[in-house]
Amino acid sequence: MKALIPFVGSAETIKLAEIVKEELEKKNFSVQLSEVIKHKKKGKSKLSRIKSGVTDWKAFDLVVLGFPVIGISSSHLMNDYLKQCVNIKGKKTAIFISCIGLHGNALKKASSIVSFHGGKVKDSIVISSFLGLNEKKQEQAREFIKNL
Repeated sequence: MKALIPFVGSAETIKLAEIVKEELEKKNFSVQLSEVIKHKKKGKSKLSRIKSGVTDWKAFDLVVLGFPVIGISSSHLMNDYLKQCVNIKGKKTAIFISCIGLHGNALKKASSIVSFHGGKVKDSIVISSFLGLNEKKQEQAREFIKNL
């Protein structure tokens, strides 16, 4: 089975993505990490153009989205990425958020975009990264994946 982990980078999100990858590999998934990076040039669209990040989900059995939330702001880059993805219909997904402050509507917004395109959000987790990712918080991420 194949899994994709698209993530928007922050130190904490990258660490969580690596933990998710390790746990999925223990479950015999072939895992591809894919950092979502904004293209510097603005296009005519209001969406952020994506410089990198796998946008075709056809080859994957599971997609685990990861992004940071600072304050209460939704991740506009992750939302724009999701709007540009194809072959989402019927895909099993999960979401992890590394959060400094409150996560506001970020989880709901990302879940809504996936659902709108026919994907199925199986589970989600918000992990506070305000004071860093200690072992207890890292274990939360491991348990999240084990229970998928």
